[in-house]
Amino acid sequence: MNIDFHVHGLLSKRKDFNKEFFMNEIYFCKNNGIDAIVLSEHFNAKDFVVIYDFLEKNYTYEGDRYIVDNISIFPAMEVSVKNKGHVIICGDRESIISIYNQLEQFRTKENFIEFEELLDIADIYDCLKIGAHPCRRGHKLCNQPEVLLKRLDALDFNGKDIFKKGESVARDEIINLSTKLGLNVITGSDSHTPIQLGGIYTKLNKDCSTINDLKGCIKRNEYIIEINSSLNFKIFSSKILKRYLIKTSTYDKNTNFRL
Repeated sequence: MNIDFHVHGLLSKRKDFNKEFFMNEIYFCKNNGIDAIVLSEHFNAKDFVVIYDFLEKNYTYEGDRYIVDNISIFPAMEVSVKNKGHVIICGDRESIISIYNQLEQFRTKENFIEFEELLDIADIYDCLKIGAHPCRRGHKLCNQPEVLLKRLDALDFNGKDIFKKGESVARDEIINLSTKLGLNVITGSDSHTPIQLGGIYTKLNKDCSTINDLKGCIKRNEYIIEINSSLNFKIFSSKILKRYLIKTSTYDKNTNFRL
């Protein structure tokens, strides 16, 4: 199973959910050999719940994931924590919606949740916990206490960091941190548009249908990391598309898309 552990369902957390734009992500997954995504939308995105309403009304839920045109979509959220850093929490749909509701008071920058408190909540629901782009400037989760970082299940080798820093530098940073913490490294495209998908992914040794399946593969290191030679082009093109759609104000829930 080829999986991308860091995919957004919205162009921006401040923008509407657009069904056609989202379905283009599914088409691009299929065309780029991606079998599954972790839907890591920002926990304070305006249409976070709208995404899950759409999935719930239109698609089958089996195990811990939705099946959309044969693509597995694992529910998740990307949470900002106090003193900088982002954490991807992945769980079954009931757990993710429950955690989303519990985080209502923490959705503004001045009120972000403590890292330890978020970990405690995630552990109650037996979620998969991923340190998102932990070495990124301005979001350095790596500066959080080591004892807390070690409670994560994995670290995110992020496509955008490779694009910005170069593969060698980004790889060295994440490997050094993972060695220090004793955590395995998985991958995420950090895509906000369809064209970024397929640039980087994790090839699991088995098909997974539950969060425990994913956690088991990661813990046992039963996977390899794949980086497409077109990664930088995909991310550069994605950045241009996102910037254009936002600046021209042509994107809303009713905009027609076929990329």
